[in-house]
Amino acid sequence: MNITLLCIGKLRERFLKDAENYYLKRLQRFTTIKVKEIEDDKKVNETLKKCGYLILLDEKGKQLSSKDFASFLQKQILSQKNLCFLIGGWEGVEEELKKKADFVLSLSTMTFPYQLIRIIFLEQLYRAFTIIKGIEYHK
Repeated sequence: MNITLLCIGKLRERFLKDAENYYLKRLQRFTTIKVKEIEDDKKVNETLKKCGYLILLDEKGKQLSSKDFASFLQKQILSQKNLCFLIGGWEGVEEELKKKADFVLSLSTMTFPYQLIRIIFLEQLYRAFTIIKGIEYHK
């Protein structure tokens, strides 16, 4: 399973980069994961061609508990070779991109800065893998 986290916009603060690297390092024991930063929506289309299954993170998407997300992720791992998660920039994503998503996931109905949502999502991805593997982390 290859996971790509597509991010429109860049992490600018050192502490956010450190947090991202922390979770990326922890996730390496479960999967191959890479982060690809993209300047804007228009350049996303080039990258989407390489995605097997596209999951868009959007406040209007389906909310899942951590355990339900782990179950969803496990099903995708069994049926997909490449899994892409897309996080929009400060303006979100264009409607055209939303239509291309195979699944739209919401981490919360609250609005978060796009840079911070990257870290929150990586933590939830790590949490999901620990649930799948039965590793004590999720309480």
